[in-house]
Amino acid sequence: MNRKWNWVQAFPQSCAVDVRLVTRLLPRRLFRTTTSGTIEIACGEERLILPSRVYFEEVPEEKIQALTKRQRWLLYCLYTRHHDGYIREKYVRRLEAEQADADWVLPYLIELTGEYVYEILERIEPMLHDWSEMQLSSFVQTDDVYMARIEQRIISYWNLHQRTAYPILWDSSYVGFRIGEYYWLKRRPGVRS
Repeated sequence: MNRKWNWVQAFPQSCAVDVRLVTRLLPRRLFRTTTSGTIEIACGEERLILPSRVYFEEVPEEKIQALTKRQRWLLYCLYTRHHDGYIREKYVRRLEAEQADADWVLPYLIELTGEYVYEILERIEPMLHDWSEMQLSSFVQTDDVYMARIEQRIISYWNLHQRTAYPILWDSSYVGFRIGEYYWLKRRPGVRS
């Protein structure tokens, strides 16, 4: 249980002022958990510590619309860690609609690809292809241990939830495997599948 989460550590230090402003809008949960677990990820020269899950209500829409684009993207990223898959998908759609392309958005999207919600995987796959070659390759090559974990989780969730529909391991008809192969190719430049 983590009642006092340091939200600034979930984003690069260059975002600290905006993160503090955005997180003041988050609904308070007195005596209840707001986050659970952590995910440590290398993002450029910094280590980010993302919450595995967040447990709070959504910020009212009128408050979201009053934020700057960057502040909205920060908030949307936080909601991609929400315990409710529908809310995670909603904010992935918002990142997509606003063409969020800041480097620090990428870890939030990539973390979601190691999860089990098929509809989110389908939404993220084309978004990954929209990232610049340099941004995506740089990210996936920076933290090999983290990316190996994501690929292992893709396989694990396929085994639990999708194996009946997609019985062949690494069959490209399953979106999770297409994403995993895409990462694998970005981590090993010059290698073709």
